[in-house]
Amino acid sequence: VSALRSVIHEFELIAAKHQVQKIKTIGDAFMAAAGLLQPVPNPVASCAACGLEMIEAARRLPPFWEIRVGINIGSVVAGLVGKKRYVFDLYGDTVNFASRLESGGIPGKITLSTDAWHRVAAFAQGASLGPKEIKGKGACEVFRLDGMNGANGTVCGPRP
Repeated sequence: VSALRSVIHEFELIAAKHQVQKIKTIGDAFMAAAGLLQPVPNPVASCAACGLEMIEAARRLPPFWEIRVGINIGSVVAGLVGKKRYVFDLYGDTVNFASRLESGGIPGKITLSTDAWHRVAAFAQGASLGPKEIKGKGACEVFRLDGMNGANGTVCGPRP
């Protein structure tokens, strides 16, 4: 639990740096979103930069995980649930799709939906993984994000 607490704390700092809001943790999963509570110019780019930094952090902090990140974009339903212990949560197809991108993704990589990829493709490195079977969606083209061009033209991303 101590190691998990340390990793999640680091993820919270990274998320805040990239204007990404932590929604909740589910075991060792970290659910977050950008553009919900405050507008950001490109929510996918914020999530992608955040994910790349989280991948690096998870590699250097015990227990030295290779995490997977799934990114999708779309509408969600948000609200408080519960009577004794309120929890803010997100629901909907967008959330489910992102979760399936993560769970079926490659360790140490970010997997994006087609719509999400189009929001970063002009300044990102990556490749199509082809059509993948996504539960409840059928065959969908998905993309692997390898890095993003930084402001100074450098490539930002996890080391192989």
